[in-house]
Amino acid sequence: MTGNQADNGFLNKLSGKKTVLKAAGELFCSAYLLLMFGIYPFYMENGYVDIGEAKYRFFIYCSLAAAAILGAICLCRYIQVLRRRIREREPYLIRWENFSATDLFVALYATEIFISYVLSDYRQEALWGTEGWHIGLVPLLTLCSLYFFISRLWDGKAFIWYVSMAASAAVFLLGILDRFSIYIIPLEIRQPAFISTLGNINWFCGYLTVLAPVGIFIFLFSEKEEIKKCFSATYAVIVFMAGFCQGGSSIFLFYGALFFILLWIAVDKREWLADWSLLVCLWGLAAQLVRAMRYLLPDRYNYETDNLCGYLTDSNVTLVIGAAAFGIFLWLKKKNHEFVKEQEAEKEAGAGRKAKEVRRVMTLVLAAGILFWLFLTGFHTWKSVSDTTDVTGSSPFLFDENWGNGRGAALKAGARMYAGMSFEKKLFGVGPDCFSAYAYSLPEVAGSLRENFGSDRLTNAHNELFTGLINTGIAGVALYMGIFVSFIIRHVKKGDFYSRMAIVCILCYLAHNMVSFAQVLNLPFVFLIMAMGERKL
Repeated sequence: MTGNQADNGFLNKLSGKKTVLKAAGELFCSAYLLLMFGIYPFYMENGYVDIGEAKYRFFIYCSLAAAAILGAICLCRYIQVLRRRIREREPYLIRWENFSATDLFVALYATEIFISYVLSDYRQEALWGTEGWHIGLVPLLTLCSLYFFISRLWDGKAFIWYVSMAASAAVFLLGILDRFSIYIIPLEIRQPAFISTLGNINWFCGYLTVLAPVGIFIFLFSEKEEIKKCFSATYAVIVFMAGFCQGGSSIFLFYGALFFILLWIAVDKREWLADWSLLVCLWGLAAQLVRAMRYLLPDRYNYETDNLCGYLTDSNVTLVIGAAAFGIFLWLKKKNHEFVKEQEAEKEAGAGRKAKEVRRVMTLVLAAGILFWLFLTGFHTWKSVSDTTDVTGSSPFLFDENWGNGRGAALKAGARMYAGMSFEKKLFGVGPDCFSAYAYSLPEVAGSLRENFGSDRLTNAHNELFTGLINTGIAGVALYMGIFVSFIIRHVKKGDFYSRMAIVCILCYLAHNMVSFAQVLNLPFVFLIMAMGERKL
């Protein structure tokens, strides 16, 4: 039992007044989580007009109010604990075992964010964040405080997770229908770049990469009740269809990370491995369902198909993959039926040895794949630089301004910005969410950005950690990653079902944001899911 749990157990035995405090904390936590997971994704003002600001206002007003209320409840409850310790003459008023490594990193990150703000030349922008994005000092400190309050006050009721599944499923369904010009909700400024109730495609993908792993994890690893199984399988198909429909190739980083992480866990049990194969089958089925919809509604699909999503939903590749995965699923089911007849001890020992071997192979394959991509990219980039022929177009194996649909230009601009910063700025950054303010204050960088992006204002490097280097410096990035790494290390073996689910959400978020960015529709959910997973330890 942790120190937190010991204190909670003590508080639960106190008088009625103190029990009311506990109940109030649980109630307000659940109410806030329901607002964020169930209502927030649908909130809009005047359709897509100013949707970024509308989403931000909902998030910050609800979150500041929740932080104030939960903070007051936390303070009252811990005052009770301190009074008891003083009365019993305990030598320590603060028990450091109550604080995990993740808690420490969150506190240090919040401190570093504040230092970055104080040292910033753009404090007005750093306070709330760049207009339309708003990942500044106040939003970040609010998320850090909510992590502490929810991880200590929330009662861990599972229905919140299912609310998030239901709400996100509705969001994804609206996105699929939008892509085929079927508009359930009449909205202003209809255009292909905006989808569902989330706005820009990048925002849609950011939300999907954090929330979708919840339902998919439940499909694979929850108790196999038939209703829950069917519901979560349907959810997985909707998620995959929404991913194929949105149109951005960055979604395949999410797919790759999701299947890799889930396989890493699934190799522990044969029934999990069988269900993982079924999940791959559902992925292929989703692509073919999108293909069928495009065939049945040929004039309704409103986005370009000259991309990886278009190719995979208009070819037999996903059909073959899905059929092969289903065959493996049936074979594993048969083998598992035979395997359960063996002795339980031999089953666990054999599965453990095989799981380690499979994970070694997976690690080698992943490392080899990354090294191969780096080699090809380096070779083609070197060849392009040495070749006098003008090279145009975008290739994943050629790092130039066109790489990643213009992300190469953003990353090169970010590299020039960081290289020219003073030691203090390199350590603490130019200020939270001040990438844009700093970039356009440098004539050379600003000229390059206008040349590549025209009148569009670049607010980030389309790589979260690279953007963090500019905004909060190397100290901020190290502490930010320390939050997630410490959480993963602590929970990967000792955590329960929900904390492992949180790990999958975090890793999918980080994988996708290698070519994307933090915003108010993904980062808040990462912190909330992490706090909810922490509560279950």
